[in-house]
Amino acid sequence: MTQPISQRKDTTMKTTRRLNLIAAALAAVLAPSTVRAADVTPAETRAIAEEGFIYALPIVMNYAVMYEYAVDRDSGQFKAPFNQINNEARVFTYKDTAIITPNSDTPYSVVWMDLRAEPIVLSVPEVENRATTR
Repeated sequence: MTQPISQRKDTTMKTTRRLNLIAAALAAVLAPSTVRAADVTPAETRAIAEEGFIYALPIVMNYAVMYEYAVDRDSGQFKAPFNQINNEARVFTYKDTAIITPNSDTPYSVVWMDLRAEPIVLSVPEVENRATTR
């Protein structure tokens, strides 16, 4: 069952706000701690926060995609749990919002691997005579 557009927009706005808060928190944590706060000018504070945000944003965005694809089974974007390959039999559309701009002409296979306990070996069969379009 798909969510109405208003609910999806609300969920997307909540996710964006959450990501911004996480990125701001990471920026604060990543700031150098050897300098006293009283010695840092507002311009330096802004530069530190900006660098932290630029550093942290891709990490936070990737986490959000992972969460929607592999953790939150109710997200509407869920693909498969960790260590399980999901082959999409369709191409992505505007309704697939976890990734900002997925290719609309490319079928995807998705797997999020949890490598904390042990490595995972993927074996892929050889493909002969693959047709290519030019």
